[in-house]
Amino acid sequence: MNGMDWVEFIRKTEDKMYHLHRAIDGICNDPDYKESVTTLTEVVRDYQVLVEKAKSELRDIDLHRDRERARYYDHDHH
Repeated sequence: MNGMDWVEFIRKTEDKMYHLHRAIDGICNDPDYKESVTTLTEVVRDYQVLVEKAKSELRDIDLHRDRERARYYDHDHH
């Protein structure tokens, strides 16, 4: 994936996490949903791991190389 793909992935994943947090907040005090809260909390942790990995990948992308590659294709091959 390129840098913009990672940015979009992070944005979408953080949006999902926000909605999960809202759901957890809405049911966390209801004893009938204790197991659901535990499961949702695990899902949020899994998403957080994915976001951190994506951010690491994004940091590792050589943006200069990507710009040069884009310039090469835009100018030399069209």
